[in-house]
Amino acid sequence: MTAAGICSYFVHVTGEQRAMPRRRRRDDISQAHLLAIEAQMRSLDGALDAATLSLTPFRPHYDAIGVLKKQMREALNLLKDRPIDYERPHAAPMSGPGLPPPDFKG
Repeated sequence: MTAAGICSYFVHVTGEQRAMPRRRRRDDISQAHLLAIEAQMRSLDGALDAATLSLTPFRPHYDAIGVLKKQMREALNLLKDRPIDYERPHAAPMSGPGLPPPDFKG
């Protein structure tokens, strides 16, 4: 193959512009992307909890972490097509897993 035939992703070696590959766009998030986001949010939530324990309550950094966690929860609710203020109902420790979320299909 000659050097003129080697291409990078966006610009051909000879200098001519190539169009970016097209991808189909969707209105809602895929389940795979949602699972990846949830995993990252769980990890971040744990780190935020650990940081919160080391902070003095009701100070700017403590409050900022609380606001961030609330906004993360609201964003996840929107991605899952739930009401923005949805919170899983509290279940007593010995009562089992509690009520399923509203989007549960089982």
